[in-house]
Amino acid sequence: MSSMDPISMATQFATLDVKPFQTRYQLQADKYQSQLKALGEVETALREFRTAVNKMNTATSGIITNAATLSEEGFFTASTNANALTGNYQIFVEQVATAHQMSTGMPAGITSTTEIPTTGTLDFTIDGETFSVDLSTVDNDGDGKATMTELATAINTNSNNKGVNATLVRADGETHFMLSSTETGVANTIQVSASGTGQAWFDDAFTNTTDISTPQDAVIWLGPQGSGLKLTNGSNTFSGVIDGVDITVNKAQSAGDTPISMGIAADSEATKEQLNTFIDAYNNLVSTIDRLTSTGSEDSKRGALAGDPTTRSIESQLNNVLRSQFEGKSLMEVGLSINREGKLELDEKRFTAAQQNNGAALEAMFNGDGNLFDSLDSAMEPYLKFSSGLFSSRKDAIKQNLSRIDTKQEALQRKYDMAYDRYLAQFTQMNQIMTQMNQTSGLFAM
Repeated sequence: MSSMDPISMATQFATLDVKPFQTRYQLQADKYQSQLKALGEVETALREFRTAVNKMNTATSGIITNAATLSEEGFFTASTNANALTGNYQIFVEQVATAHQMSTGMPAGITSTTEIPTTGTLDFTIDGETFSVDLSTVDNDGDGKATMTELATAINTNSNNKGVNATLVRADGETHFMLSSTETGVANTIQVSASGTGQAWFDDAFTNTTDISTPQDAVIWLGPQGSGLKLTNGSNTFSGVIDGVDITVNKAQSAGDTPISMGIAADSEATKEQLNTFIDAYNNLVSTIDRLTSTGSEDSKRGALAGDPTTRSIESQLNNVLRSQFEGKSLMEVGLSINREGKLELDEKRFTAAQQNNGAALEAMFNGDGNLFDSLDSAMEPYLKFSSGLFSSRKDAIKQNLSRIDTKQEALQRKYDMAYDRYLAQFTQMNQIMTQMNQTSGLFAM
């Protein structure tokens, strides 16, 4: 009789003892992992759809996209949001806002390394706010001296700086110490003075300043210059002058010039592009749900979430919202319908007609309180809450099932180890008996 390998035999027999359980647990684990992955896909698609909805459902954005058209470019630009009302306006740009910029009266011959006083303060006032630079703190390299460069740095990095920028400028062989307001307008005029320094040249430099750029406010007229409505602003952007329109001026017209015409109207192409983003996000969600909840066929495999009621309820609830009426109209009446596959389709001609005939009603239908977008968001909310949403609950339940399988697999490993040890002892003993028998048989053969 030939001897056997106890280790190999013990491994085989112990594996046979646990194999059915291993197969069952692995199938269960694979199923739960597939469900977890599938739920993640559905949740991602649902969040993307919700993002598309919410981007068109804010105080300044809606289903309708407006645009401004100017009769002449170069003097101002206009940006619009969903609140802009269709109409024509006349704008005259009289003056562009500028920032205050001054050169201090530093004596000739100063350089970036010229030493400045290390006692006293430099005091600034701008737009009604004040701040001071303590000259004893200007030295930042610890050499006991303070220089012009260090002064500029101390001003610019001062934690209380209200909008003053200091710069050293070199021109015609001379170095000039410049101060500039970071904001435009008369209110941002810089006032500066030095005190307690004990050095007249330094104090005089901040008394005898020269304006390089005089601060001024922007001025426009709604209508002709002189007879229209005059508007003044410290910034070059006028917000809220016309509902939903921001006007940013960048060049002044000449006195007597004709006002520039600004037309506000719905931008059909931009609106359709925005609507198509909404449609694509919904259709992607439907495709994802349909694929993952498919019962399978000869040509396709069964989805990981087949028969899952929670996932199917998402599509059902959103479908019900999209088939509802808002402002007394259905989406089909304005060109948006659900086809046999449950996907959204756009009839561009019908939607364009609805936009042209009554854009305000169309906007209210989609964006009015409690209407389409609000209703869709409310339908999605229970699923997407991070801590208590249905997706979160479902994933937590699946993770608990996986954890229980891990526990069973750990117990199964212990069962394998015990069986292996038992079989190893048995086969080792058997192998020893077989060896002895072979030796005895060899004696008789002699």
